[in-house]
Amino acid sequence: MTQEFDAAYDVVVVGAGASGLSCAVQAAKDGLSCAILEKEQHTGGSSAFAEGHAAFESDEQLKRGITVTKDQAFNTYLDYSHWRADAPLVSRFVENAATTIVKMRDEVGAVYEDVTVTALDQPGELVTWHLPEGEVARVIELLESDARRRGVDVFLSTAATQILKDDAGKVTGLLARDDDGQKVRLGAKAVVVATGGFAANPEMLDKYTKYGIGAKMINVGGQGNTGDGITMVLAAGGTEHNSIGCLLLFPLMRDKTITSHTNCTGMQPYFWVNAEGRRFIDEVVGMSFGNAGDVTAALPGAFYWNIIDSATIRHLVEDGNEIGLGIYVRNNEKMVNLPTEIEADAADPGRTNVVSGATIEELAQNMGVDPSVLRVEVDGYNELCRAGVDTRFHKPAKFLRQVTEAPFYAIKMETGIMISMGALKIDEHMRCLDPDGRPVPGLYSVGCDAGGLFGESYALPIPGSANGFALTSGWLAADDIAEAVKAGAL
Repeated sequence: MTQEFDAAYDVVVVGAGASGLSCAVQAAKDGLSCAILEKEQHTGGSSAFAEGHAAFESDEQLKRGITVTKDQAFNTYLDYSHWRADAPLVSRFVENAATTIVKMRDEVGAVYEDVTVTALDQPGELVTWHLPEGEVARVIELLESDARRRGVDVFLSTAATQILKDDAGKVTGLLARDDDGQKVRLGAKAVVVATGGFAANPEMLDKYTKYGIGAKMINVGGQGNTGDGITMVLAAGGTEHNSIGCLLLFPLMRDKTITSHTNCTGMQPYFWVNAEGRRFIDEVVGMSFGNAGDVTAALPGAFYWNIIDSATIRHLVEDGNEIGLGIYVRNNEKMVNLPTEIEADAADPGRTNVVSGATIEELAQNMGVDPSVLRVEVDGYNELCRAGVDTRFHKPAKFLRQVTEAPFYAIKMETGIMISMGALKIDEHMRCLDPDGRPVPGLYSVGCDAGGLFGESYALPIPGSANGFALTSGWLAADDIAEAVKAGAL
């Protein structure tokens, strides 16, 4: 049966974040006609919030004297995932991520200012975080401009709704709806799904993860990441990867900005207690924000309190923090805004995520915990600090800071989410696979809609993995589509 379309292309990309734009630009460079659809009014998705992306054996690393081999990267991904990651997909990403740096810099115009790590004291972290001038948001701007210059049709405020196939099961295009509610039918030899995952969909979060707190998670990523592409691929014959519940979580203060010094203080590896006022972890987990996010999500109420005293505030102001938040609050930055900010937060009757007390008992009451419980916990922790040895959770001595000088403050840190990172089963060519492991003809997925790079959680020893994979998987998919079109396979 002949299908009628409003327009037809070699490839249609759904989602204009890093992976989708990378795919569209490369498709145009490969001589393919291409359209990219974005349901939001602007491009970027969650990638617009990212600072940098990972690569291995890149020339940017080499000229800075940084050695991170592809062997190291591959083995770190596999080891961190307990060998649940898909080795062929991991290998293809690792082998090509350095080329992404060259493409973004020499062909698109990105300027790389630094290659670094996220946390100076995080054990085993590889120096893979390539930071472009203007962050990844600037790379997005450059990619969009390049896509338009190369003739890619960019449709904003246009939501894809259904992937179309012929009677033989081959992709023929998709249905979409524009901002006026009008239906659009686009023909395509291949459709690439790059819609950024489901971090903004509480129902899918609860369906695919163990936490059951989808509605409580504080989403700081793209608000359009509601799993649309995943749903469409599953309806078109694709299948889920076993990593579909993989999330990038981190502790976060509700209703505070990422640059807040109070928020950053809540991540410091000092004295954390749960909803009952009991210490529960070696707080050095805060050095790995992803691990800290996983821990926070599993706590009663999905939050913890970080308790500090006035001496610790002085330490943060005069000496600097133990761990920053990417480029928003730098590692070892002096927290000069903290005294004014935390005092204002604690005095605000409408705010319940920062409380103070002249005594530990008063602090406990304002936190809503049993004063006698918190008193015992504080006394026990102070004893460990004085001894210089944490026999309970074995935290390094340099992070043991007593809680003795009034006034005292408690900062409530809840579960924040940036992206989901595991979803659809694909092969190393970015082709979506059916339940029997066969490619769905003409159907591809890239970026955070695709599964296989991770196991249960984000690979924090390799900072920049999500965006590195997004940018790399995008152009790799386009190259594979171009080869298939040239060979007459699509």
